[in-house]
Amino acid sequence: MSRIAIVATLLLPCYFAEADAPAESDLKEEIVLRCHYEMGEFGVEAVQACIQAENSALEAVSAYPRQGKAISSRCAAYAHARGWAVVKLCVDQDIEAEAALRQYPAEHAALIDLCRTEMEKQGPAKVKACVDQRISAQAEAKPVR
Repeated sequence: MSRIAIVATLLLPCYFAEADAPAESDLKEEIVLRCHYEMGEFGVEAVQACIQAENSALEAVSAYPRQGKAISSRCAAYAHARGWAVVKLCVDQDIEAEAALRQYPAEHAALIDLCRTEMEKQGPAKVKACVDQRISAQAEAKPVR
């Protein structure tokens, strides 16, 4: 096998892995197109404000620490349809909910596990809402003494 063939064999998987992730320039182009489509009827200032807000949200999501990366990738599914501001909101809510769930008393561990199972891949904000609803229901069901 020639040297070129060996290098190509080793580098092609890396190239295609990179190709799967959208480039920043592609994301920014998508932002511009979405903002023109959604805000164009409101004028140039509205489009520019949309682009600026979306770019800021994209930069914020990209800068999240490692703990937010798994959440970011789940929330990024909203980017194409709803924009990066929605992705940022999703990530912020999930990070906040995950931190809150870690603070719940040990007596609620089974409820948390149950809600994680029921909510599957919907994220920590949905899990927290499920847990809070069940805790509230349990409190209402207890007789007053």
